[in-house]
Amino acid sequence: MSAACTLRAAQPADAPALATLLQGIGWFDRFATGHPDAHAARLAPLLAPSPHQLQLVACDAQDQLIGYCAVHWLPIAILQGWEGYVSELFIADSARGSGVGSQLLGQVTAAARSRGCRRLWLVNNRQRDSYHRGFYARQGWQEQAQAARFVLDL
Repeated sequence: MSAACTLRAAQPADAPALATLLQGIGWFDRFATGHPDAHAARLAPLLAPSPHQLQLVACDAQDQLIGYCAVHWLPIAILQGWEGYVSELFIADSARGSGVGSQLLGQVTAAARSRGCRRLWLVNNRQRDSYHRGFYARQGWQEQAQAARFVLDL
């Protein structure tokens, strides 16, 4: 099933709807408390256009935000070129399984190809439903068993 949605570049004005989406998903401690307006004020500057990233939103027929995806363009010496890091892909509960995530990843892939990127990569939490459903594998992505993810919280 494919949802009728419109994909477009995210804008600072999308911050309230994005804050509501992220708070509604319920996965993130930073969004567990506080009013969406306070979160939106911190998100708005992050949604400003930049040549170093592409942020997309998916909106339903009523122009409600139902998906969000961010990819960052990185120069990689060992590739002798560019790659894209998909840092975020979130779909509203009501739109999961409807093709919105596939459409967002498809547009990101097309943008990466048009920029001459050599690869795209992302991290998926193994506890997420998307991992258990094999969402990324069905999109043609391959899991790297030899890689480890390290994080330094600042």
